[in-house]
Amino acid sequence: MSQVRRCYALEMVSINPEPHVSPRLVPRLGSDLEFAAVRGMLAQSGFTAERISERLGIARLDEYKPIWRGRTNLLAAENALDALILLLMDGEYVAGEMLERLLPAGAVGQMAALDLVARDPVRQEIWFAGCTLIPTRGMVLASDRAASPDRSSLPMAADAVYPAAIGNTVAFMATLPETPCDALLDIGTGTGIAALDGSRHARHAWGTDIAARSVRFAEFNRRLNGIANATMLEGDLYAPVEGLTFDRIVSHPPYVPARKDTMIFRDGGEDGEQILRRIVEGVPRFLRPGGRFYTMVTAADCEGQAFEDRLRLWLGAAQAEFDLVLAAHTLTAPRVLAANSFLGQNTAVEDIRYRYETWARRRVQFLFHGSVLIRRHEAARPAFTARVLKGQGFTPKHVEWLLEWNAEVRDGASQERLMGLQPCLSPEAEMGVLHRVRDGQLVPEVFSLRCNRPFEAECVLEPWLAQIAAQCDGQTSWREHFERAKSGGMLPVTTAAGEFLAVLEPLVSNGLLRIAERPFPVG
Repeated sequence: MSQVRRCYALEMVSINPEPHVSPRLVPRLGSDLEFAAVRGMLAQSGFTAERISERLGIARLDEYKPIWRGRTNLLAAENALDALILLLMDGEYVAGEMLERLLPAGAVGQMAALDLVARDPVRQEIWFAGCTLIPTRGMVLASDRAASPDRSSLPMAADAVYPAAIGNTVAFMATLPETPCDALLDIGTGTGIAALDGSRHARHAWGTDIAARSVRFAEFNRRLNGIANATMLEGDLYAPVEGLTFDRIVSHPPYVPARKDTMIFRDGGEDGEQILRRIVEGVPRFLRPGGRFYTMVTAADCEGQAFEDRLRLWLGAAQAEFDLVLAAHTLTAPRVLAANSFLGQNTAVEDIRYRYETWARRRVQFLFHGSVLIRRHEAARPAFTARVLKGQGFTPKHVEWLLEWNAEVRDGASQERLMGLQPCLSPEAEMGVLHRVRDGQLVPEVFSLRCNRPFEAECVLEPWLAQIAAQCDGQTSWREHFERAKSGGMLPVTTAAGEFLAVLEPLVSNGLLRIAERPFPVG
């Protein structure tokens, strides 16, 4: 006999009752037993990122789209996982009879005990979720829902807690290291994702947020995932952890310029950089020697002042103790960004106009969007700043590589070893040569070496350096190139090895030259 798969359709999704309570609820901080029951039920139902992605036919969960945003598959439930997707992720009305039939015994009551779900106040036979629950990075994280169960728009509250599995948060989380540390601080924790994920590597993790609602969600998520070595605190930036220091500080702050801050998770002050500035200003007080600060932001490259110049100013009197590495994922002209915002139709015209006028007043040339790594170095050497533009094959591991390479080049004790390295041209490198007419003949005058893996880079070289770069074959040491340049008259015989080594650093830092002993990270 063939098996019949029973499919339970959402026959009540079009109902639009007049609710007596808001569909956006704050989950209850219940007992350990209540959290354990829900955690076990979710696991039993296969409520994981991998299973959900497979069920929805998507590669990764950051591609997920709920029904109210136009998803056309999985409109009905065949099993427990389907029912949980419809209820907790899509935020649909679901019949209680269906939930009782498909979910493990007692599941509805377990979720209701934590105020994750509630009966519709008008039609008691249907249920809805008061928040969104999405699995990510091996956890299940709750956040505010964006639409009502009847699929109508739901006004965004000023203290709304943004979902943890959206694209920009996924990109930020990818920049954070998965290496051991002692004390980790996540500033502006929101759902708690960075602190909770970081607790896997830290002896203890702290998350702070100025919004009480965020702290409530973050603490709920901590308990839901059974994480003991994390603490969630309410307060402005560093205020809740005054007196403590950390060897890892992370933050994904709001950075949108705003006439008036109306969305805590989005608005970054008048120029979009005010919150970031205050966070960076606090780094010297709260980051231990050898510690690292990670962030992902949008900030301005202004005429006469690049973004990294302001970062150094914000570090204040202690700036000489800090190395900076910036990786731009995009560099966008203000006019282009304003036009894209207008075409996207998701931003009010007056807000677009305000941002564009703000950028014009500040003489912004490009808007940098990408990651920033700040390390408090322990060596007795000058601080450095390195910046790259993301290219093909780039991963966040390249930022760590860039940090270590630049530190090694500036270590006086490493000079002899570095001069023995044997650089070779990147397989993707291209040399452009500009000829100019001189005495009636075309003469090569400008040499441009460029590459797009793993960084988008282009360096204009002096003719002598272009000749040396062309001879970098992976067999000849940098010291041999140095001696040949001096003996061939390309360099003064008085040139010091350190000066020649300084020429090597940017060519390697930008991926134009490769060194076998310092390979780029893979994957």
